[in-house]
Amino acid sequence: MNIQIEPKEALTGFINLPGIGQIRLDFLITYESDAFYIRCLDFGIMSCGKTVDECKENIKEAIEIYLEGLSEGNKLFKPSPLRYWKMFYELRYQREQKEKQEFSQKEKHAIEEFLRREDNLALQYA
Repeated sequence: MNIQIEPKEALTGFINLPGIGQIRLDFLITYESDAFYIRCLDFGIMSCGKTVDECKENIKEAIEIYLEGLSEGNKLFKPSPLRYWKMFYELRYQREQKEKQEFSQKEKHAIEEFLRREDNLALQYA
């Protein structure tokens, strides 16, 4: 049986670890098997929930359990498989392209609005 994984959201968060400081963590939210899954890509752990908010709360607990169970000398980072990182970066790229396009439309609208008003344009020669 082939499970369909539908990427939903790419998130970045930060956690403060004693003796280490603040570290960045990347998360991928997917929809599969009638539930939302969230993967902490840096630690290679995941959690799930019926809603996106529920899975976000559940991953916090999963991270705490992961860190508590980490024995001295073990690696902190155990990256998730490459396919999840690929989904993460594809979602991030799509969001950046959408934001860039939305910003361009806002810029264009602002310039058009500015040029419609005659009193806004002042030329100065040096």
